[in-house]
This record gives sequence, structure tokens and C-alpha cells, in this order.
Amino acid sequence: MESSKLASYVASRICHDIASPLTPLIQSCEMLFDDSMGAAMKAEGEKTLRHAIATLEAKLRFLRFAIGSQAINDGQVNTNEMRELFQKLFALNSKVELEWRMDTHRISNRQMRVLMNMTLMMIDPAHKGVCRVTSREEGDQLVLDVEAVGPLATLKQEVQEALAGREPQGGWGGGAVQPYFTRLLAEEIGFTLDARAAPGAAGLASRGPISIP
Repeated sequence: MESSKLASYVASRICHDIASPLTPLIQSCEMLFDDSMGAAMKAEGEKTLRHAIATLEAKLRFLRFAIGSQAINDGQVNTNEMRELFQKLFALNSKVELEWRMDTHRISNRQMRVLMNMTLMMIDPAHKGVCRVTSREEGDQLVLDVEAVGPLATLKQEVQEALAGREPQGGWGGGAVQPYFTRLLAEEIGFTLDARAAPGAAGLASRGPISIP
């Protein structure tokens, strides 16, 4: 895919994620500033506003690292800070539970970036279930793994096609570019990216050399 097209599709993906909490944020502001609304409605509007702001902040902070320029170096990542980003992202999603397990701290920024994009891909399959985010060392290899477990845990055909580098039948819009982008990030650092599926579970695994001494 041409770099200009990839940038456009990724930008569209980001805008979609930002627009999701932005809509209730605007609606709640309208309720709060409408003098015709009663106290109960204003209280509900304030509650919605606080949740929308927290969601927007969590998504922006996560996307800044996962897609932005903050993670394009090979320095060692702070796994405690990353855990906080993951927890805040999932805390606002009542339909997906996060299980976080880091069995190694030897992860670079670019490797964590791959793990974060893998996670973005697996949130939808984990709907009403669990998203397990793990990393471990196997010899001189680092293994990144994200698994969705739940009643809807499956990888759509368009995701499998995009992971293979093929354009899905519906095109690259609507988030279909996410697996393509993730595969590119993995290949850039010499990592593989493989999908797996089983009844009630679907997962992604990325494996490559450990770069942090």
C-alpha cells in the first residue's frame, strides 16, 4: 500500500476512536447548559460528561504511543507506565476485562508499540469476555501475545485477509487497516505476527529477537 494511502486510513481509524467519546461529550454539554433541564437531567449529563472526558483522555494517551511518534525508538519501555495506559483504557469499557501479565521487562518502545496495536485489534473479539495481554522470554526470543476469550471471540475474515497483506473485500476502511498496520510494525522490527483460533478464543502472537540487554 502506498504510504499516503496508509496514512489516510490510519488517520481515519484514529478519528473514529476519538469521535466515539466525543459525541456523548458534546451531548452532555448541551444538557448542562440547557436551562430547561431539571436537576436530575443535569446530574445525568454531568456523569456522562465525566465518563466521556475520561474515555477520550485514555484513548488519546494510548493512541499517542501505539500509533504516534512517541514509540519509534528502541529504548527500553517503562512497563509500569504501560500497564497504567492499558488499565485506564479497559477500565472505561465495561464489556471487556483486561488480564495483564508481563513476565519480562526487556521490552523496547517499538516492541510495546506492536503489543498495543495487537491489543487494539483484539478488543472487539473480546466483547463480553476477557482480553489477555502477555509477554515472555523464550531463549533469545521475546513473545508478545494477546488473546480474546469469550462468546464472540473470533477473528473476522477481513482481519485474517489484512493480516496476510491482502485487501479485504470491503476495502481498507472501517478499521480494516489496523491488522495491516500492525503487521507492518512487527515486520519492521523483525517480528512475526500470527493469528490463531479455537472455540471461544482467538489470539495473536508476535515473536522476535530481544533487543534490550
